Amino acid sequence: MEAEAIRTLLEQAFPDAVELDVEDRTGTGDHFQVVVASPAFDGVSLLDQHRRVNDALAAMLQDGSIHELRIKTKGTA
Repeated sequence: MEAEAIRTLLEQAFPDAVELDVEDRTGTGDHFQVVVASPAFDGVSLLDQHRRVNDALAAMLQDGSIHELRIKTKGTA
């Protein structure tokens, strides 16, 4: 269920995403890899792109639902 919750939060934060993938890397429900490609990232530094993803998932990161998060982002331009 955690992967779906993460997907939902990312879909809300990046409704124009052309690619959005959430993978439970270990099967334990707390280590994830996310891939987000969105025009919202066009012209935005990689660091700021990752900050935006972290901001979207802040509650889950703070409460420990997500123990490890690997992020891959890119714009669409």
